[in-house]
Amino acid sequence: MAIFSVYVVNKAGGLIYQLDSYAPRAEAEKTFSYPLDLLLKLHDERVLVAFGQRDGIRVGHAVLAINGMDVNGKYTADGKEVLEYLGNPANYPVSIRFGRPRLTSNEKLMLASMFHSLFAIGSQLSPEQGSSGIEMLETDTFKLHCYQTLTGIKFVVLADPRQAGIDSLLRKIYEIYSDFALKNPFYSLEMPIRGKATVGWCSGTWTLFTQPSWTLGPSWCGCFVGGRRQLCWLHKSLQPPRRLCSSCSAWQWC
Repeated sequence: MAIFSVYVVNKAGGLIYQLDSYAPRAEAEKTFSYPLDLLLKLHDERVLVAFGQRDGIRVGHAVLAINGMDVNGKYTADGKEVLEYLGNPANYPVSIRFGRPRLTSNEKLMLASMFHSLFAIGSQLSPEQGSSGIEMLETDTFKLHCYQTLTGIKFVVLADPRQAGIDSLLRKIYEIYSDFALKNPFYSLEMPIRGKATVGWCSGTWTLFTQPSWTLGPSWCGCFVGGRRQLCWLHKSLQPPRRLCSSCSAWQWC
């Protein structure tokens, strides 16, 4: 059981944030001698099979690894260009792993926009007024779960069909979005969020662990409102790091 992907889509259908927490499944692996009896071409910064499907290798499959070393786009993990490497007879015999390619950034933007349209169509097709739209789509390999806020922001999670606790994960992501994006004084509403995150199991529930460029932390400026110490934002990219108080908007050195 696993969480495959997380999408945050704004009310206009634009992609605010996306996280993949899975690796493409290898569908075929084979050792080849020179010359390579497959035609490989570069498409959308990925090396794909264009002709010569055989032994489970299909047209459209991407090169995922060479000799056990992962391939990212058109380069191996050590920086070698895939097509140039496979064109050198001295590198044979070579073991190549194939599978479905990763989605590109443009494809993710397109899918977010398409789901936004399907969500609106589903709401209009409902025989009841005030339909909540698509909340779950189920296939034999994954389930799509969607939670829409009152302001129209959609939080979408793709998970294993047997995975439980997705509702709590969706609300946890909404909570994190509210804390780390909406409370950030430098964040523009409904614009893409830049930051790293991982999905993990913590305290009996799925949660999203974030590493944004700004971190919410205790105030260092000594501001008190209503007897409570105020929160501030840590700007980690500044050297030395500084904090911006959420109450008095004053910069403070850490």
